[in-house]
Amino acid sequence: MSYVESEANSELFTNCHAKSILTTMNMLRKTHTLCDVTLHVDSVDFPAHRIVLAACSDYFCAMFTNEMCEKRESTIHIQGISAAVMQILLDFIYTETVNVNVGNVQELLPAACLLQLTGVKKACSAFLEKQLDPTNCLGIKIFAESHGCVTLSNAAEKYSVQVFDEIIENEEFKLLPVEEVERLIRSDDIQVTSEEPVFEAVIKWVKADPENRKNMLARLLQYVRLPLLSAKYITDKIDTEPLVRRCHECRDLVDEAKKFHLRPDLRSCMYGLRTQPRYGSGDVLVILGGFGSHQNLVDTVEMYDPKISKWKCLPNLMKPRRYVSSASLNGKIYVIGGYDGQTRLNSVECLDLTSDEPVWQNVAPMNQHRGLAGACVHKGRIYVCGGFDGYTRHTSMESYNPVLDQWQLLSGMAVGREGAGLVVARDKIYCIGGYDGVNLLDSGECYDPETEHWSAIVPMSTRRSGAGVAVVNDQIYVCGGYDGNNHLSSVESYNIHTAHWTTVQNMTVPRCYVGACVLRGKLVVVAGYDGNTLLDSAESFDPLKKMWEPLEEDMSIQRCDAGVTVACLRC
Repeated sequence: MSYVESEANSELFTNCHAKSILTTMNMLRKTHTLCDVTLHVDSVDFPAHRIVLAACSDYFCAMFTNEMCEKRESTIHIQGISAAVMQILLDFIYTETVNVNVGNVQELLPAACLLQLTGVKKACSAFLEKQLDPTNCLGIKIFAESHGCVTLSNAAEKYSVQVFDEIIENEEFKLLPVEEVERLIRSDDIQVTSEEPVFEAVIKWVKADPENRKNMLARLLQYVRLPLLSAKYITDKIDTEPLVRRCHECRDLVDEAKKFHLRPDLRSCMYGLRTQPRYGSGDVLVILGGFGSHQNLVDTVEMYDPKISKWKCLPNLMKPRRYVSSASLNGKIYVIGGYDGQTRLNSVECLDLTSDEPVWQNVAPMNQHRGLAGACVHKGRIYVCGGFDGYTRHTSMESYNPVLDQWQLLSGMAVGREGAGLVVARDKIYCIGGYDGVNLLDSGECYDPETEHWSAIVPMSTRRSGAGVAVVNDQIYVCGGYDGNNHLSSVESYNIHTAHWTTVQNMTVPRCYVGACVLRGKLVVVAGYDGNTLLDSAESFDPLKKMWEPLEEDMSIQRCDAGVTVACLRC
């Protein structure tokens, strides 16, 4: 017999031995044999063995091994537990099995917590987790918290933000204490298509007991992201709500929301919780086109949904293209310019994600042909800058008005740039890095839409072309790229207030011709080329933890030179 077989047989024997002992001890308990203690519960006596109780429960172990009066008593009185529940708990202690059901779980879990029977507590939590639905998840969450069931509490909270629209229709929501309502509506993870149901939930809760709750309206309304509501909803619905009109603090919050709509030039100064979309609001990451394995151009479009941590395919582009730029605006995604294998393109395709059956359609072409141009969105327009037309690295920038379906040429940079990143930070547009046809660049330029003037910014520490560039909390992150010798994993960030570059923790792998975006408050880099292999992976950087970690699932194909953008399915 081999050692492995011997070890396995030994483990089997040990398990059988333990089970045999438990079976014998349970038989002795039921025949009142060798029992040395009686548990008196709800006028019923339960003979038992101290050693068995102490071995299974820290509660009984402390009782029988410390200098407590019960240590020497033959009968122990247990308060707060019914005889029926005590019978179930004793059966578990002696058999390791417990039958949890709808009829006993609300009594069983508190009793298990009292007697510190971890196995029963876990069984009850697992049972309740399977019972979660919109009518009970809020109550189960509070119940779990009151008994220290962290896993169950977290599961109930996660479920409640996923079905927010449904739970606010149930009586359970109206009965919540204000602290729980506040905790729910301030969550970034609420999955709603707009802030309308959040506002209506607050009003509904207050109106369930207006005399006692009307003074709590302002406390709750501050967590509703009013500026993200439409101007029509603000004026037609919120402005006319009597509870809001009678509260000075509430009117101030409504005025802030109106200002957000009336003064777009001040929006950057209003940055805060109320102007940030919720993480669960429908934002998805989209990657379009690019250069794939076997040196083929790609027409595949994939979408990553952070709610389920899964990629899925969207309709293919009308034609394969690499060196593309992309942007998202008003629920539509755009793939811009690129290279089709023969020529650099000025054509633009658009996909409306709000359509029941989205299909790609051509919109107005750019004024110039551009491959590896930068793209961003600012105040309802798409901006595209730089790029290569096959002959020239452009200095020019142009903007697209989706209402008029027109492109307009704007003033140019000092340096032509291909493979640069283009981002918006505090109402300014930054174009960083790239290749001018002779040199890889560490420089960057800043465009002021008000003055239509470009100015230089402090250069990076490293020359980078094909880097991923994105903005998180007024920090411009430049990730990876190529410096002329190496495909880079290094990252640096630019503080627009101090005009200072800082080194950031490296990505887990080098990435050149990589896309970057911000999803659920984190910086995400997608696909690229590591110097040897095209990549199908993505990783995210948490600015608070300052750590990179991979997304749970890879894309269906490897690619670089792709367009990457974040689209909002709620639009």
